[in-house]
Amino acid sequence: MKLYSKFIALAMAATSLTGCIDEVTPTEYVTKDQIQQSESAIKGMVNSIYTTMVGYENSDGGIELISYGSLLAMLESSTTPMSFNGIGGYNTLGAWAYGSISATGSNRGIYPSYVYYGYIKAVNDIIGMVDPNTEDANLRSYLGIAYAYRALYYSELTQIMEYKKPTDSRFTFTQPEHDLSNLGVPIVTETTTDATNNPRATVDEDFKLVLSDLTKAETYLTGYTRTDKVQPDLSVVYGLYARAYQFLASHTDISAEYKDANALWTKAEDYAKKAIETSGCTPLTEDQWTDPTTGFNSRTSQNSWMLATSISESNTYAAHGGAWGSFGFAMLFGTETDFSPYGWRVGRSLDRKMYERLPDTDFRKKSWLGPDFFYKSTNQVEGEPYKVERDNKGNFINNKYNKTADNNNLSTDEDDWSTEYDGRVSDGATYRLTSNAAWIRSRINSSLGFKAWPWLYVNIKFRPHNGNYTNEDIGGATDFPMMRVEEMYFIKAEAEMHTKGVATAKTTLENLIKTRNPNYTCTATDNSSFIEELMYQKEIEFWGEGRNYFDAKRLELGIHRGYKGTSVERYNNAQDMNGVYCGWTPGWNTGEINTNKALVGYNNPYTNPTTFRTIVFADNEELAHYYGCDLSNPDGN
Repeated sequence: MKLYSKFIALAMAATSLTGCIDEVTPTEYVTKDQIQQSESAIKGMVNSIYTTMVGYENSDGGIELISYGSLLAMLESSTTPMSFNGIGGYNTLGAWAYGSISATGSNRGIYPSYVYYGYIKAVNDIIGMVDPNTEDANLRSYLGIAYAYRALYYSELTQIMEYKKPTDSRFTFTQPEHDLSNLGVPIVTETTTDATNNPRATVDEDFKLVLSDLTKAETYLTGYTRTDKVQPDLSVVYGLYARAYQFLASHTDISAEYKDANALWTKAEDYAKKAIETSGCTPLTEDQWTDPTTGFNSRTSQNSWMLATSISESNTYAAHGGAWGSFGFAMLFGTETDFSPYGWRVGRSLDRKMYERLPDTDFRKKSWLGPDFFYKSTNQVEGEPYKVERDNKGNFINNKYNKTADNNNLSTDEDDWSTEYDGRVSDGATYRLTSNAAWIRSRINSSLGFKAWPWLYVNIKFRPHNGNYTNEDIGGATDFPMMRVEEMYFIKAEAEMHTKGVATAKTTLENLIKTRNPNYTCTATDNSSFIEELMYQKEIEFWGEGRNYFDAKRLELGIHRGYKGTSVERYNNAQDMNGVYCGWTPGWNTGEINTNKALVGYNNPYTNPTTFRTIVFADNEELAHYYGCDLSNPDGN
């Protein structure tokens, strides 16, 4: 396993984050003793944690520049909430979206192990450099930060790589060579000297390391006051504890050591409460959520985010990776941007049924462009660019195709809409979403049979930095939420259901969701209905932030996109599986297996994705009937 591969020094291209991040010292050119004698050098290594997470590239792994946020979104692409309805060729997350995640460089199943072990290498170097008995406050904080991040990395990587046998009886799956139950990932720490024969640890062993690291992080970060949300503090440590115990409490049927579910749920609840109280954070307001300049791109504009990644405007390499070469988050989710082919060409969207279920009184519904945007609006109001103007006959007025020079008489003919318009020609800025609703409607993919059918349910949750839609160096320099206080309320509610009953859990959930929808009432009457409602609300809340992947796999929620009216790109061949979805688990690639011989015979098996797709529509004409209609009444007006 190429765990110690050389970093492409993104960190060295980065400058400061709000004045607290210094340029990284190039450790490959100095000795360990020199670094240990230089606190500034160790500080530079700590800063490299943050800068590497906004753009990681491996010189020998064939990996494009990818951010931590993009990686999490990639994982979430394999869950029901996230769908795509644009051009497949630009869907860089497609391998995960469609389940074809064998461990090869071409389909990006390679990413998790390469990227996370790269992160782990960075924190291991810090832990190995600093005397654990140091009394220096700065050095202790560096140790605490490193241990907290290592706990996060191993917690997430273990859950990603853990093999779970698909459970849907309708399909036949490849069986692994050996029993892989309760196997996680090889452990590599600062004391590991040989990674060439390092077997997969059990999930239990991996989480023992996670909990041990969190204990150390808590010790070293006690009394520490951070200067930036890229730095974990005690509240983040408590949040990571809550996540770990939530997972372990859900894992008792497989675990050999963590068997007392009630005790684990109690710890999850306790740590979630400690995280809330210690952080002092509060849930996002509607104004904060929907702000076109700072909504979901700024760690400093609100009091909800507990931990974040951040790209400084000066780090143009991470912001755009040489224009289109980056898998930075803004490049993948930039529906509104002129510079993101991966965002606006694909249309990262919310599953249609989930959108239809969400009431209009819930401000989170404003995160996606539903049928009202395309079909029902009667006027376009200045400052509200997502409304569409119609004439008295119901025809679109602000179509992109001009018929007169004064731009007042626009075509509504379907034939005029049949030409694909990519937004990057000379008039692209004229039709971007912020200035004219027709811009987004004009993203047509006739090759897939969409013709006049526009994107539906497309994301506008994540906004470009500073509201800049045209300059990738600025608009692409976004922050990404790694932990929000809202998650702690969800963990608390789930834990309370197990320890105190549904009534108590409902109160916690209602109190949170009423901050999004003042009319909200939870009608669940038992554990099953409560979990279904809890997960729905959580999927809406954290859409695009990656948390939904871990819940889907943890609770074995399946993937359900194969219904008529689905908003997924491959509408006629959609994923539909109950229980454990085989597209949740990647494997190690050939290079890693050749390096680490202990992985031979213990790799996660690859399953052909065609075995879990459901034919939804016979042809495009059948599909067309379902656009712009209510799912509950597909034959209505």
